[in-house]
Formats: sequence, C-alpha cells, structure tokens
Amino acid sequence: MAFCCRRMTFTFLCVGTLLTCITCTKKPTDKRYELQGRVVVVDSGSRELTIAHEDIQGLMPGMTMPFVVARNQDWIFGKIGPGDHIHATLVMNDHAELQDISFTKGSETGSDGTSNLRIPEPGDDVPNLTLVNQSGKKIQLDQFRGKPLLLTFIYTRCPVPDYCLLMSNNFSAVLKELQKNPTAFAKAQLLSVSIDPDYDTPSVLRNYGKRYVGDVDPGFQHWQFASGSPEEVRKSADFFGLSYNEKQGQIVHTLQTVLIGADGKVAKVYTGNQWKPAEVATDYEAVASAQ
Repeated sequence: MAFCCRRMTFTFLCVGTLLTCITCTKKPTDKRYELQGRVVVVDSGSRELTIAHEDIQGLMPGMTMPFVVARNQDWIFGKIGPGDHIHATLVMNDHAELQDISFTKGSETGSDGTSNLRIPEPGDDVPNLTLVNQSGKKIQLDQFRGKPLLLTFIYTRCPVPDYCLLMSNNFSAVLKELQKNPTAFAKAQLLSVSIDPDYDTPSVLRNYGKRYVGDVDPGFQHWQFASGSPEEVRKSADFFGLSYNEKQGQIVHTLQTVLIGADGKVAKVYTGNQWKPAEVATDYEAVASAQ
C-alpha cells in the first residue's frame, strides 16, 4: 500500500508539474488599442508606417513615431500614402503591430505642422546645408566630403529613452566600435543635428555632447553636435526624411539616421531605432575603405 501511495504521489506531482509548465508557457493575452492619426512616411521595405497619431487611450500621448504593419495587412502598401488618415488597432504582446487597418485619402499637407517627406535613397546628392556646431562655429555639409559622415537628429530635452537618448548612446557605441580600427577611426565623422534650435544653443549642445563623447573624442574631433536657424534645421530634416513638430511643449518626431559617402551622396538610410551600432560601424568601415 505504501508503494502505491508513493506511485500516486509521484503521478500527481508529475501532472501538477505539467500543468504548471503549460501555465508558464501560455502566450500572454494581447493588449489592443485604438489608433488614429495621419500617415507621415510609408516604408514598405521595413513594413512600417510613421504616423502622427492622436492620444492612444491608456497607453501614450499623441506623438509621431513608426509602427510595424502586421503581415496580414501588407495589402496597405502601394495604396496608403503620406497625408492619408488612418484608423487601426495597435496590438501589443511580445511585440507591437498594426492590425485592422482602414484609411481615407487625406490632403498633401498636415494640420499638425509636420510635412510629408520623401525618404532619401542611396545615390542622392546631399545639399550643402549650413549649421552651427557646439563651439559656435559655422559648418557646412560639404566640408565633410572626403570622408564618410554618419548623421542623425536629436534634441537635448527629449525625454523618451528609445528616441534621442538611444540615438546618442548608439552613436557613442558606433564611435567606440570604430576606435577598434585605427584606419576607420581616423576617418570617423559623426554629426548629431538638434531639431530644437531655440533651446539647443552651442553651449547647451557642448555640455550635452560631453556626456556622450567621453574619453573617446573629448575634443569633438570625430563627433560634432549642431543646430542652426529654424529654416535651415527644417530644410535639413526635410531632405533626410525626418518629420517633427512641437505639440503641447514637447517636440514629437520620427527617427532618421543617414550614412553619407565621401562623395557627398547618400550611402545608406536607417529609419527608426532598430539599427545596431555594431552593424552601422561595419557599414561605415565598408564605405570608408571603398572610397
């Protein structure tokens, strides 16, 4: 009898363990949120729509950001475009994606101050934009010719960890990766352009930059921080495919990073925040060695 009891106990424990495992591995329930807004950028290659969306009840305030489109909604590409008004369900579990998409054709310009943008393509000539760096010196993009330039957009008061803070941390990591290759590091040129010119003066940019350049580039020889007149900053953002506007005291914006070749032409575009510093450093080294 004792033997039978032990067997029954063992069997019960096995069943209990199995049920526990099933419970542990059960897929979490999807969270669904209604999303409405205006399409700013369509990127079919990355299956992303950048949307200037209204407040998402229970999740986040209105802002402009990219969203991945669910694979069963791929029909949208080729039909939806910048300026169109979108209604969708934002489904979140282990990742976030848009489902149940519908849209209506909109105007060519947005009512929230953002502009409809064209994403630059490899081979595009970069215009000779004029900015002012962290030392108060005027710089022009043409002066970077002869070496590749990695450019992104930030603003120093940005509170979102996955936006400007991530871009600056990523650029710091890229520079450290390039430092491992003396030949590539000698050519390294990075530029962070602020989209908040009224606040981000040269002294503000310098103090901000010091937190990121560290011991790798304390003299800002390889990585500069710049802004300029509102008109020149807007011109820069429009060319490189970045949308931004001020809303309720906060700048809402997309993310755009561009690798420019030594010839002054666009070499590669990194939309959003999914790119990895090591991969971008490898791309930089490849472009640097080819030119």
